[in-house]
Amino acid sequence: MIFLCLFPALLQAREASGITGDSFEEISGRGLVIRTNPSGVKVFIDGAERGITPLTFDNLLPGEHSVRLNKEGYRERNFNVTLFSTSRLVVSIEMEEERGVVMVSVHRAAGSPETLPLNPQIYTGALNETETAVTLSSDNALLNLPTGYRTIRARAFGWEDSRVTVLVDGTNAVTADIYMKPAVFKLENISQSRRRFNPMNSGSLGVTEYRFEVSAPGAGNVTITDRDGLIVFEKQLGAFDSWFQSVSWDGRDDNGKPLPKGIYTILIEASALQEFSADYNETVSLKLETEIDYSAGIFPLSLKSGISGLTFAPMPNVLPPGSYQFEAGIAYVNSFLPFEIGMRVSPFKKMELATVFNINPRLENKTGWGITGSAKYNFFDSDNSPVLFAAGVSYAWASENGDAPLSAGRGVGLFTPLSLELSNFSIVFTPAIFWRGPEGLVPALLLSAGALYNGGWFNTGLSMRCEFDFTENAESPKFLSGAQVYFLPPPSNFFVSLSAGLWTQNSNTGGYGGITIGLLY
Repeated sequence: MIFLCLFPALLQAREASGITGDSFEEISGRGLVIRTNPSGVKVFIDGAERGITPLTFDNLLPGEHSVRLNKEGYRERNFNVTLFSTSRLVVSIEMEEERGVVMVSVHRAAGSPETLPLNPQIYTGALNETETAVTLSSDNALLNLPTGYRTIRARAFGWEDSRVTVLVDGTNAVTADIYMKPAVFKLENISQSRRRFNPMNSGSLGVTEYRFEVSAPGAGNVTITDRDGLIVFEKQLGAFDSWFQSVSWDGRDDNGKPLPKGIYTILIEASALQEFSADYNETVSLKLETEIDYSAGIFPLSLKSGISGLTFAPMPNVLPPGSYQFEAGIAYVNSFLPFEIGMRVSPFKKMELATVFNINPRLENKTGWGITGSAKYNFFDSDNSPVLFAAGVSYAWASENGDAPLSAGRGVGLFTPLSLELSNFSIVFTPAIFWRGPEGLVPALLLSAGALYNGGWFNTGLSMRCEFDFTENAESPKFLSGAQVYFLPPPSNFFVSLSAGLWTQNSNTGGYGGITIGLLY
């Protein structure tokens, strides 16, 4: 008794006869605090309703009080607390959800074939609420569900969805019998990963995937025809054993030869299996079109200057619509390790947007950061012309010490990349003018050139840039040069690149090296 008088909080906790998760804490002050999980619980003190949790009572008299907690769907909680004038009691209560048992049985409807497998999935939820999946080990299951009206839906491949609504009672078990009918064989919801693609792109970048849904077991085939209706590719599809199906095409004929550019019609035909359906002779089909376009080249390019291309020479090439490149890299430049994150994306045909965010951590000075963005438009189709020409604009901002080490600095630039396409080689020349801000209205002249070899799963290039500054405080030209190599091993969409180079200005010379990893789609 002496011990409990010295530590009254222990007496209060014992009186609450709590559940795991309940807590009772005595702190300085006076009164009572009641918190619940979940909140929104009605609180009755000594039989009178006093509000909804969380609640704080500052003026309750010292002594013993009865507490009742009530919330629909949860078991009622009753306990007593003893308050003292020298302390405040904080009570945290874990409300116990009121639940009941539902015995679910899934049956075949009368006349259903016994040979058709029935492997139901059960989904439960309150009326007008999101359903939750329940895994069944057999056609029968015991479900422990919250009380109230509950919808129980059964879904099985080859069968029509079926559902029942039951009132779950926290006292008595409820029975739910679900009868399922065989589904009519259907094909629906066809889509493709790339409506326009280039078979010469590396790995999965040179493939399009057709996805569709079937309602029941069956088999089929895919037929691809050209504009003249001639069959160029055929493939048998395996037996369907799930709703979601897919088939890939690499833009080649049955002999593996790349097909000419143009529009191709894809026809998917299928029918139910004889042992599962009386309608096995009825064929259903889906049709769509795909374009082979050899100008839709997808290969990784450097984003170090905020404009896609070689390290120091922007290129006129743009990604096809819907494609994107994301990369992150670290380099060693002038005894510190700048970090960059870049992305380029094509919002529509012949247009590309790019951006790069860089951080320059420094031990001796304040860490700086900057961001560069650019927009580029390609005027020519590389499939019809050996010459590519584009025009674009860029803008770069940086904090103190935040200039990207290999960029032209902060300011606005206009650039016009021009390239000659020779099989797998690209020779590029890019003149640009660059305004470096309030230092003057006279822009700097940037002359860039380089060469790129595209080997499909890898590309490598050399580039250089010469910067001429014509302001009153003009310095000697700055010259930068570098090499890069990108590896894109199929069928992965991930790539890794290595780069290295030199720069010189006046009598100052430096070097850099870096590694980048990224994703190309």
